[in-house]
Amino acid sequence: MPKTAFRALSVATWVALIALSAVLYPGARVSLLVLVGTSLVLMVAQTISVPAPSGGFVYLGLGVASAIPMLTQDIVSTFFIYSLGMAGAWIALTVFKGETVKQGSEFVAEVVALGTFGLAYHAVDGALVSVEGSSSLEILVSILSAGLAWYITRAALRSLVGLERGDLSVRFLWLLALEDWTVVVSLLASGALFGFTFPEMGWWALPISAMPYLFSHSAFVRYHQTRVTYGQTIRALAQIPEVAGLAPSGHSSRTGDLAVSVAREIGLHPDEVTQLEYAALMHDIGRITLNEPAILKAGYTDEDIARWGAQIIAEAPYLEKVAEVVEVQHHPYRRHGDEADEEISMSSRIIKVVSAYDHATHEAAFEPVEALEQIQRQSDYEFDPKVAASLRRVLEHRGVIGR
Repeated sequence: MPKTAFRALSVATWVALIALSAVLYPGARVSLLVLVGTSLVLMVAQTISVPAPSGGFVYLGLGVASAIPMLTQDIVSTFFIYSLGMAGAWIALTVFKGETVKQGSEFVAEVVALGTFGLAYHAVDGALVSVEGSSSLEILVSILSAGLAWYITRAALRSLVGLERGDLSVRFLWLLALEDWTVVVSLLASGALFGFTFPEMGWWALPISAMPYLFSHSAFVRYHQTRVTYGQTIRALAQIPEVAGLAPSGHSSRTGDLAVSVAREIGLHPDEVTQLEYAALMHDIGRITLNEPAILKAGYTDEDIARWGAQIIAEAPYLEKVAEVVEVQHHPYRRHGDEADEEISMSSRIIKVVSAYDHATHEAAFEPVEALEQIQRQSDYEFDPKVAASLRRVLEHRGVIGR
């Protein structure tokens, strides 16, 4: 489905939310002031995001939304607030932040996931048999069930609506969305804490419930900043062979970019994609040893360079798996008469194909189609045919070659 269709769907969703809030208002048991005030709080929270482990963001609206059913104890009031709040967030993000892209698939996914949360909470809460003194336990079970329903629904929808990107597999998007569980748990806990304490403490419950999340928020931001800095450092180190004239200029960054796209299209786990990106960036780091006259005199192979590079990378314990990928990057997919070597990871196979493609197009000056044909002629033995096919699809999506 094209982006324009998703944007049109988001506008239709916004109109439906406004209409739904108008229909629900007469049946709400909460006063208009509380309904509108809470909707405004949800609207503001839904425009604020926190960095998530997936590399994306999770909106703070989830924390507010998790407390609303506990406060209203009325499904009609809950959905009125959800509808009006999300409709207001759509306007705020579009008019004030100009985030038109996010008003496509992401907005629809957030609305449906939030609706699932409200339905699950009230369904579980209504199904539990009331026992004297057990109301707190019922609320806890309800919010945990609703949170799980929201989490799964959001991950599923984000993996499906991501089909607007033809170069991303559903599996990758699903696994990527599941990576955000730490932020989700933190927001749910803060919302639940507010809902539990508000009846006794009033608005003093807000700073009490916000305090634990603020510590978590700080940790999420620091983690995101550290991850960005780590990636920048690796990119800088990867350019050493190029600066020294021992590798083609720009080869590492082009290989890293294309390798990540192929990995996402194939559907590797997000953690594997990150490790692959680091490995692709540093796959030629072993070439810095070629400054040694003794090595030049003794001779070397591509496998030697990969092994030396792996030894250098392995000096950092955090990059041990990256070193393993780099070490076997030049091994053939399979040898004549043998089955495919299962010890060679998919990440290593991807680097082998993508690096060969970049060398062919930039050093040998082949056209992209010619470079692909060379790789495909050597598939089944030198190169993994699955990776070669994925590379073609990625290049087609980028418009480098025709479909």
